[in-house]
Amino acid sequence: MAKLLVTSCLRHALAGGLLALAAVAPAAGATWYVVQDLGTLPGDTDAIATGINSQGDVVGWSNGPGGYRGFVYTAAGGMVALPGLPDRPRAFPRKINDAGDIAGTADAGGTDLGHAVRWRGGIAQDLGTLPTGPYSAAWGINGAGDVVGESSAQVNGINVVHAVLYTDALGLVDLTPTSDGAAAHGINDAGQIAGYRLAGGAYHAFRWANGSFLDLGVLPGMAHSFGYAIEPGGGVAGHSTSASGNSEHILRYTDSAGLQDLGGTGEHNTAFGINASGTVVGALGQSAARAFVYTDQAGLQNLNDLIDQSRGWLLRVAYDINTAGQIVGYGYNNFTGSAHAVLLTPTTKRPPECSYHCLRSRAVDLKGHLAGQEAMVDGKVTVKDENRAPVPDAMVAALWTLPDGSTQNHYAWTNAKGIAKFNTSGGQGTYTLEVLGIIKTFYTFNPKRSVLSGSISVP
Repeated sequence: MAKLLVTSCLRHALAGGLLALAAVAPAAGATWYVVQDLGTLPGDTDAIATGINSQGDVVGWSNGPGGYRGFVYTAAGGMVALPGLPDRPRAFPRKINDAGDIAGTADAGGTDLGHAVRWRGGIAQDLGTLPTGPYSAAWGINGAGDVVGESSAQVNGINVVHAVLYTDALGLVDLTPTSDGAAAHGINDAGQIAGYRLAGGAYHAFRWANGSFLDLGVLPGMAHSFGYAIEPGGGVAGHSTSASGNSEHILRYTDSAGLQDLGGTGEHNTAFGINASGTVVGALGQSAARAFVYTDQAGLQNLNDLIDQSRGWLLRVAYDINTAGQIVGYGYNNFTGSAHAVLLTPTTKRPPECSYHCLRSRAVDLKGHLAGQEAMVDGKVTVKDENRAPVPDAMVAALWTLPDGSTQNHYAWTNAKGIAKFNTSGGQGTYTLEVLGIIKTFYTFNPKRSVLSGSISVP
């Protein structure tokens, strides 16, 4: 009974997994992604990538025993550390333009909330704060090097946060002098800015241009909205939240379509990036976050369904996307046990079913003999990896089909030689042993490269 229960559940789980994959898999010619591990700065353990430009240069930060450090990654130079400010050594770069200018924040750790920074030629420039404000942060930058973000200020002795714009000509400018609880997160080359501010007791996403605000409103049934990214044509991405906070959906605004609900379930769904094609990236969920990509062709997709899953990656958050469709963020790798910055490059070639730590049944061998009037049949399933090395301690679920048409579910574990043994008995005739699935932690069953059944006739 235990064998029947375990393998029956396994069979249903395998079938369910294949059906789920079929439901989300793109059509032929659709987009898949190759994951590149950008690693960390030397000596560090974890890193995340937050911004990418059209050349594929990437920024983010790395963390280890020495604390947080900013980085810029290029294909030619790899990952290089970015300095903080003299009095705020921790660097958190967020976005990079095509000229290599970078926007982010630097702080001293502890209770220091930091100052907005622009890096130009690798040199950090403190962009300051609004008058009497102890804190500022930079979130976005355009091709001219104009930076947007937020800064605290004191109003009637109370610290409030306003959206700000920094330009070389004007310095730091308050975009929302009459609206507290505001922030600017993205700016395009046309000078349009995406952000959010309090409006009538609720947060509303906005698009700012030439001194005028366009209130983007909220999705139906929601109370708040937030704008986090803007593309060259003025399209804005973000999310909208219910009054209770227990429902949140991805939003996209375009002049042609207005405010669109891109979906999402549960309490946390956030868009962080959008490119000129209107493709949106971000995260679904919070503690169990999964990176997503949204396209008009395929809808909302979990990026983990679009990669070679056997490489061990769990993509948690996608922070930015460039004009070529390259995506940056971070993922946890089950094999290394670390969270690293990652770069995802689009491809029309579907990832292999498995390329690493694969479980393949290389042979299904059967032997039978008569013991009086009863047939005795022994079966062996040989399991090897992609390098043809035997895989011990893998559980093989199998199905016997007997001459009378009845079936029996069995399971067995592979020995040191990668062999799982099965046996059955019955009347004379044809016996078939079918492999339903193979399981081992951190391994992936590879049925397309496997021998899945064997038969024998016992006279």
